[in-house]
Amino acid sequence: MTSDWSAPITGAYCERTASGFWGEPLNASSSLLVVVVSLLALVHVLRTRSLSPGLIALMALALAIGIGSFLWHTFATRWAELADVLPIWAFIALYGAAVLKNSVKTPIALPVAVIFGAIVFVAGLALSMRDTHMLGDTVSGSTQYLPALFVVFATGRMAWKERHPSFRLIAVAIALFALSFAFRSLDMPLCSVVSFGTHFLWHVTNCLAFGVLLAALIRFPPGNGKVADK
Repeated sequence: MTSDWSAPITGAYCERTASGFWGEPLNASSSLLVVVVSLLALVHVLRTRSLSPGLIALMALALAIGIGSFLWHTFATRWAELADVLPIWAFIALYGAAVLKNSVKTPIALPVAVIFGAIVFVAGLALSMRDTHMLGDTVSGSTQYLPALFVVFATGRMAWKERHPSFRLIAVAIALFALSFAFRSLDMPLCSVVSFGTHFLWHVTNCLAFGVLLAALIRFPPGNGKVADK
């Protein structure tokens, strides 16, 4: 089993037709967009002095997502796949838990948010393992991100219900994530038509979604619903 972690994986994406570090040039290079967005967000919050522990953690995870995705689309091994999915689900779980904690007005909001985040993280990680992909041959393994769709839609519903000023930004992020989900799902089905696949567009639109979600947290800090000072 140990050797399986370093064995090359091919056929996971339309663009990769052979092993090799640069077997997926578009997928690998587009992964780094998240790194750029995270660094720009960090520079912005440092200039505005609007840092918080939660925001720092989310930006660090967004940075790790870009790095992990780059490793996965270059080395294409099981260990690289794990480096890809771990920060993704940590980001989704933390963001969802943070929104839930600030939306549920009860004394048990914190434990409920922690339990919710843990469930999302474990479920997402379990679905991300290669041998548990559902319908992977027909939708490019995208069913692993169904918990993520649930989190973003639930987040949007909470923001709408509370008439929170961040709703418009979250709604944009939801639309972007739905679009990115479609791009990811169409990668293999459209491979005969688009030889390099559509997975890199999943990276581009996901990157924009991450940027919008971070912008929502920066502009509207949790707890007060007011725009942060510029």
